[in-house]
Amino acid sequence: MNADFHFSFTPIQLLLSVLLLIIAVASLRLFRNRLLYRLFFVAIVLTGILFVAVPELPYYIANRLGVGRGVDLLFYLLFTGFLMLIAILYRRILQHDVILTQIIRQNAIKNHRVFQGTKKA
Repeated sequence: MNADFHFSFTPIQLLLSVLLLIIAVASLRLFRNRLLYRLFFVAIVLTGILFVAVPELPYYIANRLGVGRGVDLLFYLLFTGFLMLIAILYRRILQHDVILTQIIRQNAIKNHRVFQGTKKA
């Protein structure tokens, strides 16, 4: 990486940066009560903006880590993140199944008691 690079945005870099900023603002609203998620998502977006602004940076980091190209490094990171997301969402679905089962069971017991109380002998 060259130390004497100048900082200017091409139209695609500007567009991608604006889109990433919109995603950052949306994530701040979406994860309003979850500070760790907000910080993680903002860090990812800021990293994306940095990689868009300085396209040589992923290549430089990839070479330092022993990966051939910056695109390959980004693909590996995105693939790993995607698998992690799948695992998190699956765990969340299982938690919702348990909660839903508890609610249905409680509702069935409550309705059974009400029904038993209204039956005439």
